[in-house]
Amino acid sequence: MSEEQKQLTDSFNALLALTSDLVFVIEDETVRVVSPGDEDWLLVSELPGKTLEDLFPQDFLTLLRGYIRTSREQRQVVKNELVFRPDHQHAFKALGLKEVIWFHSRIMVTDDDQLIWSLRNINDRKKLERRITSQAQRDPLTGAYNRRALMPVLEQNIAQAQRYDGICSMLLIDVDDFSGINDEHSWDGGDQLLRHMVTELHRMKRTADFLARFSDDQLVLFLPETNHDQALLAGERVRRLTNDLELPFASGNISCTVSVGVATLAGIEDSSEDMIRRVMENLAVARQSGGNRVEGESF
Repeated sequence: MSEEQKQLTDSFNALLALTSDLVFVIEDETVRVVSPGDEDWLLVSELPGKTLEDLFPQDFLTLLRGYIRTSREQRQVVKNELVFRPDHQHAFKALGLKEVIWFHSRIMVTDDDQLIWSLRNINDRKKLERRITSQAQRDPLTGAYNRRALMPVLEQNIAQAQRYDGICSMLLIDVDDFSGINDEHSWDGGDQLLRHMVTELHRMKRTADFLARFSDDQLVLFLPETNHDQALLAGERVRRLTNDLELPFASGNISCTVSVGVATLAGIEDSSEDMIRRVMENLAVARQSGGNRVEGESF
């Protein structure tokens, strides 16, 4: 190794030591270097020499390879949010993963085809986002209830179900590649699609069900007196209904698919915050598995 190469290597190692992010250096889909950053749960010594196939389930691996391919072809950093969940990422569970962690992922493929993958823990930000609600009860775009209106309904129904040994579930519905729809059909096209979806879901749902807009491209359907198997079936009905939608628009008919996360009341100690956390995690797995999919609980 030349003196210049040694200096570059030393500088790179110093940068790794300074960052709080979990960083992988990967060649030929094999881990060469790992810097754990602030992720002190990780057994770093076990990672060098592991392949991506050793570490990740097939659905996640397909998603990751897509990001790598995009970075290589477009010669740019690819940014996404990813969730690592012990019951899904079994290899990382064996390496110390004990709780769900949300990461902001940055992937870059260098000119010599070396993959640099940085993962920043954003669990604290996710907790903050879940506390944020708007002040109105209705979403002005779709006319559906909003997240602020959802919370007391969720809390009251959970309390009632726990008091009388009942059950309830919820669906979190996310439009796949909503940004792509906006790019192709304009923001107005995306807005009209959301309004159309809310109208059709109102027609499908039971009278006791509660529909709300959860975020920009996400809707919640709360299902009282609904067990997990029934909620999964409801999620499949939502998925099929959305697949069949076709909205006429000036730039061409708009269609879409959705990913659906499902969560069911887990017992007397469960809370609305717990259910929202789990339904978001299950939705993330559905999206990471390719979208157009319903993902439920692991009991």
